Amino acid sequence: MDKFLCVLGIFDEATQQVLGEYQRAVLAQGFTGRQTMGIPFHVTLGTFGLDRRQELEEKLLALKTKPVEAFFNHMGLFEGQQVLFLSPDVTPELLALKEAFSQEKGWTAHTTMLIDSRENVLAGLEILGKRFRRFSGRIERAALYEFFPSKKLGEKILE
Repeated sequence: MDKFLCVLGIFDEATQQVLGEYQRAVLAQGFTGRQTMGIPFHVTLGTFGLDRRQELEEKLLALKTKPVEAFFNHMGLFEGQQVLFLSPDVTPELLALKEAFSQEKGWTAHTTMLIDSRENVLAGLEILGKRFRRFSGRIERAALYEFFPSKKLGEKILE
């Protein structure tokens, strides 16, 4: 797989804890999945080729956005039911943060919990569905990452 760049909206520490508890509840049932571990929970704001690194670093440095409230109201599935995620509502503020980096159409704000076989993801959905309650959090940072392996290239605190 070719390397690529992503701009991520990173959640505050309290939201990290809530999302971590939900993910641990699923993984505790023996699923390991293929989701990227070891990076903060986030919403991907855009995916780009390596040739856009300088442009994205400049946009990140110039970003003038306050922290963005994130209201998690639902769960969802992607890609043949092989991706389980929690999804914050797309507010004007969240959309503006995304559009500071990407004009991509068809974007879905989401935080991945599990990437696995359809069978495991559906089992994970049942586990998560029994526990999930609406909650709110905040996106407090934007970060530029290179994948794979994951490597943080830069970060901006939203203030």
